Amino acid sequence: MHRGIGRGRRSRRGGVLVATLVATIAIGALSVCLLELDSTRLRQQVASIDNKRAFNLAEAGLAEAYFSVKSGFSGNIGTQADPAKYGDGLFWVEATELGENVIGMESTGMSGSGRATLSLVVKRQSQSLASMGVMSSQDITVGARALVDAYDSKGGSGLPLIDPLTAPPAPLRSNGNISIGAAGIVRGNAVPGPGGSVSFGLLSIVTGSTTPASSPVSMVPVEVPSFTKSADIELSGSAKHVIDSPEAQVDRIVVGTGTTLTLRGPTRVVVDQLTVQGGGGFEIDTTGGKVELYVTDWLNLASTAKLGFPAQDTAGFKLIATATGSRDRDGDGTADPAVRFQANGPFFGSLYAPNARLALQPACEIYGSVAAQRLVIADGAKVHFDAALLTADTAATTLVTPLSWRVVDIPVQVARDLSEDPFDVLAVDEATLSKPSESRVDSDVELSIKYLDLSLSFQSYVGPESAFDWSNVSSVIGIFRQPLP
Repeated sequence: MHRGIGRGRRSRRGGVLVATLVATIAIGALSVCLLELDSTRLRQQVASIDNKRAFNLAEAGLAEAYFSVKSGFSGNIGTQADPAKYGDGLFWVEATELGENVIGMESTGMSGSGRATLSLVVKRQSQSLASMGVMSSQDITVGARALVDAYDSKGGSGLPLIDPLTAPPAPLRSNGNISIGAAGIVRGNAVPGPGGSVSFGLLSIVTGSTTPASSPVSMVPVEVPSFTKSADIELSGSAKHVIDSPEAQVDRIVVGTGTTLTLRGPTRVVVDQLTVQGGGGFEIDTTGGKVELYVTDWLNLASTAKLGFPAQDTAGFKLIATATGSRDRDGDGTADPAVRFQANGPFFGSLYAPNARLALQPACEIYGSVAAQRLVIADGAKVHFDAALLTADTAATTLVTPLSWRVVDIPVQVARDLSEDPFDVLAVDEATLSKPSESRVDSDVELSIKYLDLSLSFQSYVGPESAFDWSNVSSVIGIFRQPLP
């Protein structure tokens, strides 16, 4: 009887042991599951962080490439075989010329197991007075029998013989509407602003496009220089006065009847008010250098003022009138416009009035470029745009405009390997990689560039970009790339 009781107790102890063992195994399995779940969450968090870092690295690559293009470079930053190192990650940018100064850039960033590739398409264009063409930020009126055409003075100066069959098209453009009077002629494009239109008078002609622009054209910003001021200049009788110093600034210049004022280059002149009375002479001598004239308050040229251009050089003279507003400027009780350009005869150079209405007179003939807030080309007036100015302006700046941005597929060879060390993935030595600013890569293209060197002398180069020394470039004036012949 005692033996039976002992066997029962041992049986119960065995059952408890089995239950305990099962519970222990279950808890262990649950712990493993929880540990694996926690580990998975940790890996996901790390992967998310790595992907964000890779995305930011790709963005940094696009920023570096954008600055590179703006500085005149190709936009290529490093390569997959030799990327740029940034922090604990790396990136490289591949830039492709798409034609018409449009550049596509793809930037790939890698950090840990993160991968990201972004695309940016930009348009590069030179921004100068000539780049605007014949331009108005508001409406343009082309009068009856007026003519707007173009030519190319490259290789010479003086009065051109314009052949309509071979001449470049005139770039007439407006951010508003364009009106062409009876028998008015535009040998080229007449492009109104977005939503604008071109209206035609009887027998008027436009030989090119009249399709409205997709976006408005920005007027070129002007930075008026500041020099030490000199005394006012008022010429009377038969006086002759020459300004030939490199820099000059006065409050007021009055060129009276029978007198002559000569601006002899190289010189830069700033004046608040410039008046040339009827019979007064105003000569721009660019035979020895360029002349820049800034008029900040009032430009007042009488209809019988005598303009003289001995060199007849369109690239040598810029008249920039930043004056604005209508008010009494001469004390006669009558409001005066900011710009009164009544002079007749030929004008050689760039004429720019970004803040005022500019009305050209019937006998006025412009050789060069002209742009204003509101432009009126009177009946019979002529404007001949000089296409050579597009590459001759040493004060031009490069404008880079983004066109599109998007996320694109990661390169296949990079996406296949998600190892946590991107340097091992690409088989590169982290210690030998360069920083982004030192990773610009010359394109295998023919480079045509005009630039200022470190001594601010004008230079030009045509040839393989890989053979060009970028370290001698101070600023880029104009640049063009095309496939090697």
